[in-house]
Amino acid sequence: MSEQPRAVTGGCLCGHVRYEAEAFVDSAFYCHCSICRHSSGQPADIGVPVKPGTLRFTRGGPKFYKSSDWLRRGFCQHCGSRLVNIPSNREDQWATNLAVGSLDDPTQVRPYAHIFSDTQLRWFDPDAALPHRSASEFEDAVQEMKVRLGVD
Repeated sequence: MSEQPRAVTGGCLCGHVRYEAEAFVDSAFYCHCSICRHSSGQPADIGVPVKPGTLRFTRGGPKFYKSSDWLRRGFCQHCGSRLVNIPSNREDQWATNLAVGSLDDPTQVRPYAHIFSDTQLRWFDPDAALPHRSASEFEDAVQEMKVRLGVD
């Protein structure tokens, strides 16, 4: 059975950007790829998947940076807070995810796995008991995520 999304709200540090969405808070994931590490300034990024079509900016809006052919990263142009990752291709919109730190209540989030764990920093392994997927297992991780989210 797929997870049911929950209503969430969030925004940036300075308050210029606010959003609401329906998110799959029990399907969050740690991403250890070098792009996520560099763009977040952290040892890993934690993404919270969003139900397609539910993300709505209620104040302001993010500026986007295309970090790869596959993904655009949204951030506040005033304070720099990371807010959202949105796939470039329309058919991949199911993979839109919020930055966990931008949620008003990040305590409701429960990661279920690590991805790109082959590039994970050795000294950083929170939730070590969760499944770890390497870059070569990314397609398997995508299929697992689609099942969790009920994506066809």
